[in-house]
Amino acid sequence: MDTDILTMQQEIEVLQVKLAYQEDTIEQLNKIVTSQQRQLRELEKLSDNIVDKLKSLQSQESSINDGVELPPHY
Repeated sequence: MDTDILTMQQEIEVLQVKLAYQEDTIEQLNKIVTSQQRQLRELEKLSDNIVDKLKSLQSQESSINDGVELPPHY
């Protein structure tokens, strides 16, 4: 009977240690995911800014070329 209780206590301790490691791992992963989400938002903003600038450059270029007539080629 005493060996059964001792065995159970040891198994419970092993489970508690595993749980502690799992909690630590989950916390580390959560920090990584949070950091990556922040980076993703920043990259999305940067990408949106680049697209906006490209669109404005294209519209400026087309308005500049509107008044220019190319000479005929012989």
